[in-house]
Amino acid sequence: MKTVAVAHVDQVQSDVEFADVYAAHHAEALRLAYLLCGDRGRAEDAVADAFVKIYRQMLRREIRQPRAYIRRAVVNQINSGFRRLALERREAAKRSGDDRGRRGPDEELVDHDEMFAALRALPQRQRTVVVLRYYSDLPEKQIAEVMGVSVGTVKSSLHRGLERLRAELGEEVA
Repeated sequence: MKTVAVAHVDQVQSDVEFADVYAAHHAEALRLAYLLCGDRGRAEDAVADAFVKIYRQMLRREIRQPRAYIRRAVVNQINSGFRRLALERREAAKRSGDDRGRRGPDEELVDHDEMFAALRALPQRQRTVVVLRYYSDLPEKQIAEVMGVSVGTVKSSLHRGLERLRAELGEEVA
């Protein structure tokens, strides 16, 4: 009986800690996800999935840097979603032999903002690096940790991404 009461107290404490982490970081995680994928529904799904994983991790052990952990979880969820979507589109195109599985004009009109459109045109890795560097204001070392790549990969991806943005926008990108 005593172990059940202790387990219940630990569960309640974990739930309170998770609620605090969720309240503190959900909005930022959602903005990051939206900037990475450009679709509010997919961003919400990715953030929800990331927080489920974070909750499970918090039950097992304390997370020392929840903001960094959440950022990495969101980036991983979005990247997984891009991989799944690309695979689904390829498979649909193979099965049908036509344009099914490709995005329609209504899906292409996600946002009319030039910068956002140019950002979406970047390859996944370049977009992720640019968003983490200039939106989340992370240094290259932290970006490398979040993405699980080397600092050199971050630097080269950032350079290429900025060059593509400059070409796309026809102006100087900060």
